[in-house]
Amino acid sequence: MSNPITTWIKKSMETYKDREEWMVERISEGSINSQKMSDERHGPFKVHDHYRAEMRTRTNFRHRSAISSYAGSEAGNAGSYSALNYYQEGFAKRRDEILTDIAKNG
Repeated sequence: MSNPITTWIKKSMETYKDREEWMVERISEGSINSQKMSDERHGPFKVHDHYRAEMRTRTNFRHRSAISSYAGSEAGNAGSYSALNYYQEGFAKRRDEILTDIAKNG
């Protein structure tokens, strides 16, 4: 007879192979997300001599790393176009909910 607690611990422990696979997946996702940020920053949409434009007249809109709860999702790359679309869709849904509520309740 073996101890049930020891058996439970052994069954729930992750193996070295599982940890390695998880790390490879995490690193590849980070690499993909960082390349997305780089592609959006240095994409072909820039006009010629864009770096000569006066930056002080523009808003402070720079790419930033995502918070961990949004990593890997559309909202993951803070300051990117995909995050902007994600939040705009959420705001549009909330606006529609509010307008529906106003229409029902007056």
